[in-house]
Formats: sequence, structure tokens, C-alpha cells
Amino acid sequence: MNYEELLESRNGAAMAKQPLPFGWMHKKLLEGKYVNVVDLRDDLKDSLVFTDALVTEAEQNKTLTDSRQIHFTTLNDSAGLYGVAVEGHFRTYAQLLAEQPAIVAQKNFINNTIKGLLQLTAFLHEKGIYHVCYAPNNVFSRKGDNEVMLLFHGSAYKAMNDQHELYGDSAAFVAPEVLEEGTIDERSDIYSIGKFMEVLYQQSEVPFELKSVIKKATAADPEKRFGSADEMLKTINNRQNTRSSLVMGIAALLIVAVCFGLYFSLVPERENIEFVKPVSEEETDDLLDEGFDPLTEMGMVGDTTAGSIDQKRMREYEAKAEQIFRKNFTREAERVLSKIYNDDGMRATEKNFLAGSHSTMEELVKAQAKLGAQAGLNDARSQLLATQIIDQVTNRLKKQMAEKEKEQ
Repeated sequence: MNYEELLESRNGAAMAKQPLPFGWMHKKLLEGKYVNVVDLRDDLKDSLVFTDALVTEAEQNKTLTDSRQIHFTTLNDSAGLYGVAVEGHFRTYAQLLAEQPAIVAQKNFINNTIKGLLQLTAFLHEKGIYHVCYAPNNVFSRKGDNEVMLLFHGSAYKAMNDQHELYGDSAAFVAPEVLEEGTIDERSDIYSIGKFMEVLYQQSEVPFELKSVIKKATAADPEKRFGSADEMLKTINNRQNTRSSLVMGIAALLIVAVCFGLYFSLVPERENIEFVKPVSEEETDDLLDEGFDPLTEMGMVGDTTAGSIDQKRMREYEAKAEQIFRKNFTREAERVLSKIYNDDGMRATEKNFLAGSHSTMEELVKAQAKLGAQAGLNDARSQLLATQIIDQVTNRLKKQMAEKEKEQ
């Protein structure tokens, strides 16, 4: 066995054909070295419209300078154009997901794949080029760094009468308006990218920042989708920032809650003690000798319910005091917590966010002490009520932010 035969045997698995929408990609020995070759489907090789479009795209392909664009040259034999030679080392995402399904959970997957794909798409759109079909077997991953890459672009073949037949089994990733009317534009690419993202997360949970993005991108009505790849990319960036800020916010809130509880546990509870001057035995003895009845002297002769009436009035007073405190402290808590639970606050850096949380804690502690004293509540009761109110207001503000984010 010579060197070339040994090399061919060793790379046998790598030379297995990968199905693409327009044919099959595999390793082939050309001019003494192995290169990636795409052999076209027979029906496409026989189509003059397709082969002419492929030659035109090959010339245009030379001008695309983005590093994520795969470059190719046409291959001809005695029968005519039969395929293309492709530079680089990569594999389809269909193959990558089959081999490494957990890759979608890696830290930089969204940045390398989804953001990279949108950036490349925006670059192509500026040149009036539309990829049309982002099927997993029509999107590539570069070996080594897994950076996303593209090869053929569907807008070069819009003259083909039957787009459904052109893409075959991959037509499910093509926008409905392309298949039905032949309309190819930015929104048709947005739809196909959304379908591609759905497949990426078939076996795992869709990340927070992508859920509503995928739903909007794959809307049946083109007008309800993102208007451009840049708009879609900006939305993902914003949602990533919001998610990061929410995580920091929750962590900071826990710190505030711990500090708040620590403050309450360290502050001694004050008790109001009424000092009464003791009465001498001689004075009490005289009263008893004279038949003194304390109930009669206090105007409560025969009235055994007076004590319960006083207790009832006390409970009513305490309930009214708590109502006043709840109303005033809720208003103050909403004002203070709104400083950090808003669009600007949630996008702040971690350092600024923690600083804001610290000042927020101080404000709430002061407000609790002041409003509790005004309402006539002891510290222990006002502290308990304040903790409950802070929790309620915080959850309400977080819910409002989440609903606002869904609407965007």
C-alpha cells in the first residue's frame, strides 16, 4: 500500500458523503491533494437555468470577503459542469448536531452560531444576496472553532420555477412566500433562520433570550417578523443584557434581604414601660377598712365586659395603625425599588447595580423606622410588615419588566 492509498484508507470515514440541498459533499483527490467537492444532483446538472446561475454565483462568490463565507470554484468534465470544489475544513450542522448534540449548551454557542449567522446574513443583505434556506444541511460549522459558515445562496437561483423542488427535503426551512410566490427578501431569510434555531434546540430547553425571538422570526405573516437581520441581532443582544441584569438583580436582592434581616435582628426591640409610684400600706389599709371597691370607684359597677371592650378598641387601633403603615410604606417601597428595577437600572454594570442596591436598603430601613413610629407601631411589627411589603413590591416590579420584555 503506497502513501496515497494509506491516506485514502485513513480518511475513509471523513470522505463519507454529506447530503446538501443541491447535492453531496465529500473528500476527493484532485490534482494530488484531497479537497471538499460537492457533486450536484443529476436533475440540477441537467438544468441549464441552474448551471448558468451557479457559474454566475461562482464569480460573485470571489467578491465576498467575510471570513464566514465559503469560497468555491466550478468543476467540469467532458459532460459539462458536474460540481464545485470547496476550500476549507468544515461540516454541516446536521452532522455536528448528530455528533455533538450538547454543543448548543456551550458558553459561546449563541455568539459563534446564531449571532455569527445574523452578522453574515446582514453582510449578504447589504449586497442584495439572500441565502433563502438555512436548513441544518445547508449551514456549516468550521472545524476547530465551530464558527458558522455558508456556501450557496438561494437568491442566485430564484429563476428556478419550482423552489420546492429545488430544495427538496430542505424546503421545510424555506419561507412560505418563497415556495408559493417566489418572493425572496430579508424577511424570508429571517423566517428560515428562525426555523434553523428551532432545530438547534429540539433536544434542549430554548434559552431565555431566544424564546420570543424564534416565535417572532417564524411568524407566518412576513410583516410580523423582524424587518432585518440587524434588528433581530439587536433584540437578542438586548435580551441577553436583560437576562444578565436580572440575574444580578436577584443576587443583589438576596443580599439586600439578608442585610435587611440582619439589621432587624441586631436592633433591640424597645418596650414602653410605665413607672407607677407605689402606694403605701397605710393608704391601702385605710381604703380596705372603709370598704373600698375599685370597680365601683372606677364607674364599672356590675360591668364585667368593660375589659373586653377596651381590648377590642385596642385591636381596632392596631389594625388601623397597620393599615396606615402598609399604605405609606408600600408607596415609599415602590418609589425606592423603582430606581433599580427599570430599563436603565437593569442594564447597569454589576458595580453600579450593587451600589444602587446598598443605597436602596438604607432608604428602606429609614422609611420603615420613620413610618412605623408615625403609625404608632413597635419596631418588631413594623419590621415584619416592611419585609412582606418589600417582597410584594419587588415581585410586582419584576413581573412588570418581564411582561414589558415579552411585548418588545
